Amino acid sequence: MIQKHLQRVVPLLRQHRNGRITYQNVVAVETPDPLTAVIVLSKPAPFLHAAQSSSESPILPRHIFEKLAPGEGQTLKTAIGTGPFKLSEWVPGSHLIFEKNPNYWDKGKPYLDRVILRIVTDPAARAVALETGEADIGDNPVPLADLDRLKQNMNLVVDTTTYAYSGPQQQLFFNYDTELLRNRDVRLAIAKAINLQEIVNVALFGYGQVSTSPVSTALPNWYDPNVTAHPYDPKASEAFLEEAGFPRKADGKRFQLRLTCNSYLVPGFADVIRSHLEKIGIGIEIRKYDLPTFLKTVYTDRAFDLVVESLSNTFNPTLGIQRAYWSKNFKIGLPFSNAARYDNPQADALLEAAAVEPDQKSAGSYGATFSTSFMTMWPPSISSRRAARSSPTSG
Repeated sequence: MIQKHLQRVVPLLRQHRNGRITYQNVVAVETPDPLTAVIVLSKPAPFLHAAQSSSESPILPRHIFEKLAPGEGQTLKTAIGTGPFKLSEWVPGSHLIFEKNPNYWDKGKPYLDRVILRIVTDPAARAVALETGEADIGDNPVPLADLDRLKQNMNLVVDTTTYAYSGPQQQLFFNYDTELLRNRDVRLAIAKAINLQEIVNVALFGYGQVSTSPVSTALPNWYDPNVTAHPYDPKASEAFLEEAGFPRKADGKRFQLRLTCNSYLVPGFADVIRSHLEKIGIGIEIRKYDLPTFLKTVYTDRAFDLVVESLSNTFNPTLGIQRAYWSKNFKIGLPFSNAARYDNPQADALLEAAAVEPDQKSAGSYGATFSTSFMTMWPPSISSRRAARSSPTSG
């Protein structure tokens, strides 16, 4: 019975943006006894052990999920897990209440009897709740502009430690379905027109770090500091656009592009990018959406030219980078995947070689080669990394 269930689940996992990569080499799951599962692979998958965390591959109740259609939402009755708390109350848009799980596998834990998760959409209101003690902890809870002030409050702890397991990364992707963005000189012009450090300083108030390649600086085993980003050079950008056949028109503009941004991110990303590109004659229309509309616009309708995304590297760039740049991970309607529709056989070969390389140093060298060729020959994105902010915590 367990084996049949696993054989049904693995194909479903492959429909997920990460699962398509994480479980691509799984050919069978054997269950010699009720407490053992043997995963049979066609090729090595060195990242698979780390992928068994609850955030990446949670244990799910079969009797609930076998009745749900893919994509069907959860309810209070179907939200069943193996964590330290049980969901006892869920009022959409208001709050969730979690009670201590008496059957939790780690005896003596959790230490708390109850956790109340309040839904507060206004960042300023979240900051007030933390300052007054109405709230105790939050994840990315306050405007970045408030952090320096909140650091002065002796009753709060502001933690800006990067959560390395997620490998946080923000990128600017080109839509290769847009004809003029297939022109390498246009992409180079855009890359050289954007001052990445200014994005960190202005949009993120200094709480971030420029990543010079698609690999997050939060993953030192794979990040290669010798890979350099395109230098900020608006004069060179102007020359590339002239050479590509896009002179300035009477109004000073060369052409117009649609720029959208993941609604999870601060709007300053799009504002700074627009100011840089308009200086070289590229008109930018910023289109703002709520998250469901953003996902449909980018991954289903493909109605964008440039998008600022937040595709983390996860705990291993094989998963995080491959999902963003592997041609086989482009699928209409699949969110947080290959938004650019990037299709390059050389890049595919490097990504696939890194995915099955047991030696992580060798895998890192594949990543460095990918990053170098990516930045010098086919530059479809510019990446910057925001420092993860575990929220202010009352102490």
